[in-house]
Amino acid sequence: MSPKNPPFECGQSPASPVIKRLRRMLTLSTEDLMDDFGEFSEFVKELNDYCWRLTKEEKRFLDSVLRLEKELKDSASFVIAVENVKECHVEVTEAVDSQIEITKETMDVQEEIMGICFNEERRVDDRLAMLNKEMKPLLKRKRALQGEIRDDITKLISRRHSLVDLLDKQGELKEDLKPIEENMVKAKRVKRALEEMHRIAVADAGELGSSTVP
Repeated sequence: MSPKNPPFECGQSPASPVIKRLRRMLTLSTEDLMDDFGEFSEFVKELNDYCWRLTKEEKRFLDSVLRLEKELKDSASFVIAVENVKECHVEVTEAVDSQIEITKETMDVQEEIMGICFNEERRVDDRLAMLNKEMKPLLKRKRALQGEIRDDITKLISRRHSLVDLLDKQGELKEDLKPIEENMVKAKRVKRALEEMHRIAVADAGELGSSTVP
């Protein structure tokens, strides 16, 4: 008896324990069976060691699990790889779909913002048109004021020239005034002397008496 085979009762097939294990494993899903392929393969190999002692039904069972083991060995890695690729593809697709939805939502928000901006731009254009209408008379008035300012500047310059001439004339008059003031001092002295002489003459005339008056 193989050391890894448990003892069996008389009349019981020596392969019964491993058959039970295989039958228990066959209750798993195909995916779980692919994941536990190593253990399943060990049990199949162990059962195959009893092939010369198996009954007809047990041999048919052995053939079935041998075919299954071979297909699992040949195809399980391919199936797992394809399923992994599919799962990865699904995840990537979901991520892309999510990004598409987010992008659409942000585009909707951006379109709303653009609509608000367009409306605001129209209001600004309307306001500018109104301001342009209001500016026309203001510009006309500004040009008129600029003309008046130019005329005033011309007049101011002319008057400044006149002022310079007058200041020069004033300076000349001040210079001319110096000898005049000197003569005025002399004239005042002469005038006072004349007034004094006049007073004396009047007094002397009064002393002559009325008889001498013609």
